[in-house]
Amino acid sequence: MKKNIIFALLSTSIVFASCSDFLTEDPKGSITPVTFYNSAEDLNSAMVGIALTYNLAWNQTGGMAITFGSDDITTHAGGNKKGFSDFDTFQATSSNDRMAIWWTYFYKTIKSSNSLISNYSKATKASEEQRNNAAGVAYFYRALNYFFLTRAWGDVPMPLEFSLEEKENSTPAEVYAQVIEDLKKAESMLPDRWTGPRRQENVDIMPTKGSAKALLANVYLTSAGWPLKITANYALAAQKAKEVIDQKATWGYDLLPSFADLWDKDHQFNKEAVFGVYFNKNTPTIWTYGDNWGNGSQLGPPNFAPGEEGGWDEAFGEIDFYNRFPAGPRKDATYQKEYFLGNDPNKVVDYKGLTHKHPYFMKYRDDASYDPATHKMNDWWGNATVYMIRYSEVLLTYAEAKAMSSGVDASAYDAVNQVRKRAGLPNLTSGLSAGQFQAAVIEERGWEFAGFEPAARWYDLIRTETVEKVAKARKSEELPLVGQPSDASHTFYWAPLPINR
Repeated sequence: MKKNIIFALLSTSIVFASCSDFLTEDPKGSITPVTFYNSAEDLNSAMVGIALTYNLAWNQTGGMAITFGSDDITTHAGGNKKGFSDFDTFQATSSNDRMAIWWTYFYKTIKSSNSLISNYSKATKASEEQRNNAAGVAYFYRALNYFFLTRAWGDVPMPLEFSLEEKENSTPAEVYAQVIEDLKKAESMLPDRWTGPRRQENVDIMPTKGSAKALLANVYLTSAGWPLKITANYALAAQKAKEVIDQKATWGYDLLPSFADLWDKDHQFNKEAVFGVYFNKNTPTIWTYGDNWGNGSQLGPPNFAPGEEGGWDEAFGEIDFYNRFPAGPRKDATYQKEYFLGNDPNKVVDYKGLTHKHPYFMKYRDDASYDPATHKMNDWWGNATVYMIRYSEVLLTYAEAKAMSSGVDASAYDAVNQVRKRAGLPNLTSGLSAGQFQAAVIEERGWEFAGFEPAARWYDLIRTETVEKVAKARKSEELPLVGQPSDASHTFYWAPLPINR
């Protein structure tokens, strides 16, 4: 790994999340682990710095390029979109510029998490509870980042100290073991709820005990599939997800009544967010280090909008997936139906009237600068929340894991049917076998998390070894494949390691 990857907790006026009160909580600059950790304020500054650095992995589409091999999202091959289209057509190389965003900021977040984990006990002016809560945050973020890294690249370096000196790669089995160990610690050390500016509109901005349980459930579920295939972990996934479901009132989790509300600018904080990444573009930003722009997000206004409406044409939906997507309020909120050429509401076309002739995602469009009357975007910078874990994912994790561990029962059906009911769909067909039920839940996950969402469909295709199967069904309207993925040899399942890592 590159030896000069340096993390400096960011300078005074910068705030993680969206709370203006955090402006007074200094994330410190140019600190050293030896001298920094002393008080509760120091611990808090470290937590804010970790969170803000993690934001930088998600305030643009770049890292998600790795997931474009799935059948729900695509792009075009022109201009600066090659980094996306190379993954979409299975020809990405180690020099791919888009994937480097994830690699860089995941490891920066890990470095600062390692520092806090190694030194939190030195903050003798803080209470034991404050020290434990801070360490829980660091363990959670370290686990979350390694979870993404190994799913994206497979064998990756796994430094557990502040220094990110080049190390031998660790196998997925080793990484998963560390992720599980970290999440167990986070689960025991994090609070059920935060107070003060870490909690906005009854939503916790920092991870909680519930967040750790939900992430652990997802880790167990994923490790039950390829590459580890530890099928005993289905039971553990069901157990953890059930704990979140049974205690949802403790953390304030639930489905929003309307799927559309998830993407409404007025619902930036909501009860479905088990853990999210929050932004506020109005927070003053200092550019001293060149990458301290994690307060705002590019996701909302431009990335998923067509050029005909002033967008960047960064990504849009694959046509076959769009056609198979069940009609109803979820589909209506996921995709844009009408497009105004030149932002003129008198010049209305459907997606077939656009240059790229693909349906665009409506998710993330409704931001403060978006005018629904003209579809015009008055700013390239927004506040759209990125949901790392939604409560709907917890329900679907439980449903699948329960079916695959002890069999399909009423509780598994109830979990998936809650998601389907909100989507405007009838209950899932009764009497399904475990395998049939799993396939139905994975299909449901595809609809629920279509497009740019961290619960990417790509990861479901990998763990169920169906990348090749889906690629073979690719329609002629999409970019032709260059590489040929294999479900037998798992070719193209993992991204190539970055050349400048």
